[in-house]
Amino acid sequence: MERRHPYRGFIIEAHPYELRDLRGWSVEFYIEKHDSSGVTVTRFYFDKPHVFETQEAAIEAAVAAAREKIDAGFTPPLKDAVA
Repeated sequence: MERRHPYRGFIIEAHPYELRDLRGWSVEFYIEKHDSSGVTVTRFYFDKPHVFETQEAAIEAAVAAAREKIDAGFTPPLKDAVA
C-alpha cells in the first residue's frame, strides 16, 4: 500500500515505524491541505499505543483514521492564528 493517498481534497501521508523491541509496527500520519496560500500539514498520533503486526497493517490503519477525521469535518488550523 502506498504511503500517500489523495482523499476529498486532502493528502494523507502515513509514516510507519518498526518498534525497537521488534514486536511490531506503529504509525503516525499527516493530513495535508494544498491551497492558493500554500500547504498546511497537520500531524496525528493514535490516542493509545497501537501495535500492528506488519508495516502494511500500520499504513492501512493510519489511512482509515485520517479518512475518519476528514469525514468528521477536519479543517486544518489557520496558518497565522495566534493562540
